[in-house]
Order: sequence, then C-alpha cells, then structure tokens
Amino acid sequence: MDAHRFKPTPTPRERRRAHLAHFVLTDAAGRSIEIMIRDISSHGLSAAAVGEPPALNEAVRARLDDGREVWGLVRWTEGKLFGVEFEAGG
Repeated sequence: MDAHRFKPTPTPRERRRAHLAHFVLTDAAGRSIEIMIRDISSHGLSAAAVGEPPALNEAVRARLDDGREVWGLVRWTEGKLFGVEFEAGG
C-alpha cells in the first residue's frame, strides 16, 4: 500500500462544550482560584484565571453543580490560560 494513500482512522473525541462561566477551583492547599471556564468536557477543562493562575502540574479540585468533586492536574499554561485534565473516573 502506498504511504501517501493511507488515511488514519480518526480517534473519536468527546465534544467539548463552550462554556464561558465564572467558577472557583481549589488548590491542594485549600486556596481558591477564581477562573472563567472556556470549555469543559468529562476529561477536563480549559480556563482563564481571574487572578494568579495555578502552576503547571498543580493538583486542583472542582465542585460541580451536582455536588460531585473532581480532582485534576494542570497540564498546560500560557499566561493566565491553562488546561486541567480530570482524574480518570472523575
């Protein structure tokens, strides 16, 4: 088979919802981090910090509207923008 004719099967990815909303995360020390959520899925979120953003690889906690708590790790940062990957099963 010619390499130029190969088309990889796309890996299905959950649709992310654009969701601009004010939200508060908590870091591992219990400090509040005010954020604006840019998009969110069951695997994580992308947000902009209102004040100081969390550090790369920092553990953060979110309390969802339904009362559940999910933990995640900050996987990327760019200025006040950052992304959190939720723990598996969260």
